[in-house]
Amino acid sequence: MHPNSVDLTQNAGVTRSGSSLMLDGERWTASGGNVYWLGLDENVIPPAASYPTFGRITEIMNTLQIMGARALRGHTLGISVGNPLSVMPTLGVVNEQAFDTIDWVIYEAGKHGLRIFAPLIDNYDYYHGGKFTFLRWAGFNLTGSDSTNPETIIDDFKNYIKVILTRTNQFTGLTYAEDPTIFAYETGNELGGPNFGDMWVPNEWTEQISSYIKELAPNKLVIDGTYGVNATHLSIPTIDIFSDHFYPPNIAQLEIDISLIQSVHKVYIAGEYDWTGNNPSASPLPEFFSSIEASPVVGGDYFWSLFMHDVPDCMIYVNHTDGETLQYGNPENTVQNNTQISEIRQHLFRMQGQNVSSYLPPVPCPGS
Repeated sequence: MHPNSVDLTQNAGVTRSGSSLMLDGERWTASGGNVYWLGLDENVIPPAASYPTFGRITEIMNTLQIMGARALRGHTLGISVGNPLSVMPTLGVVNEQAFDTIDWVIYEAGKHGLRIFAPLIDNYDYYHGGKFTFLRWAGFNLTGSDSTNPETIIDDFKNYIKVILTRTNQFTGLTYAEDPTIFAYETGNELGGPNFGDMWVPNEWTEQISSYIKELAPNKLVIDGTYGVNATHLSIPTIDIFSDHFYPPNIAQLEIDISLIQSVHKVYIAGEYDWTGNNPSASPLPEFFSSIEASPVVGGDYFWSLFMHDVPDCMIYVNHTDGETLQYGNPENTVQNNTQISEIRQHLFRMQGQNVSSYLPPVPCPGS
């Protein structure tokens, strides 16, 4: 389970040509699921964090492959600050142990033919850290006036980005910047200003961070991490992909986003969506998927969010408390759960140009 090395240097990298993602000279789509906990988990030993077992990670890759995914989005593969188990538990200190699971995720994804993208900072103050972590490290007063130099905070963040992108994977021998398995980095997750959904992310910051990612990793695509499509960012040359999240799925908003991105000849992804069908105002998944599949601008979409067994215990499914947990193959799934999961699987295969039935093939648990 611990190979010394694997040659991934022959793997082709994903590129962008106008509004299309490209692989080996052909248009390529990157649809799949969010698996936010792959680098550091909060669910098995709550409220503390823990590193996922390698078996849990392998089962996720098997599941995504069976579901027809080509890619995954993983918050804790890029955001890992301020927790004792983080890559950077305190400012400037690197915890090498935290890279073990991230290295394994990247290795396993490559072995399963999957690609990865990861946000680099979070808008929120969760267990894996985010923008508030850097503000606290800089001595910023979160409750009152402050004279902290914002350039210092940006420099601290850039130093963290460098730690991530220059990491050499113990299983592949490649830096994260070099490894084509990671096709993109996202400037952040659901970034915005003081009012939810305001999309207030300064152009200067977005350009500075995206340019720095390109400087360290010239072959990586960069995704604007603003929550929604900020029209003032459309002209930033170092942004390749724009994104929005859908709670619930909303075809009208999807079409507005697509039109904006099409006008500047870049790529669009639906980075998260509620798959459950529990919200009565949601656009039905088949209709939402049809709009995605019909657009040459959409490079992919990602359901929120995938959990499987607590491997090596193959009797227990890990649960998350947000009501959006997708557990493929769980015998306790409702008919509606499995219908929605089947719609997702058929959609993911259609994004690959294949048609499959509504049947949900089993995924073996690697701990059994």
